[in-house]
Amino acid sequence: GKERFEDIFPSYELDDWQLRAGGELCLGHNIIVCAPTGAGKTVVGEMALHNSMSAGKGAIYTTPLKALSNQKFSELRSIFGKTNVGLSTGDISINREAPVRIMTTEVYRNMAWREEEGEEN
Repeated sequence: GKERFEDIFPSYELDDWQLRAGGELCLGHNIIVCAPTGAGKTVVGEMALHNSMSAGKGAIYTTPLKALSNQKFSELRSIFGKTNVGLSTGDISINREAPVRIMTTEVYRNMAWREEEGEEN
């Protein structure tokens, strides 16, 4: 996994913990990353998105704030392409069927509860 993620992030020197997390993702394992603000958690999230896209799977990227969701939507569209990234914040829904969907944690929680109760999204 190390070489793959170094290719994806060539201008960013990845820390050992980021490479380890990426390697676990490549092995199909779920991970939890807990690190201080500015430590590079977002890079691991992007690794997961790259991994999902290359496997032909969808992914959901959550943020706690609408403004952050909007920012990540813009950033990830430049990485994965406009047609591959969608946004759901409660106020806005763009490209809901995209393989990569950015949403607030509140929207994700509500979606998960509806699915648990057997309702359609």
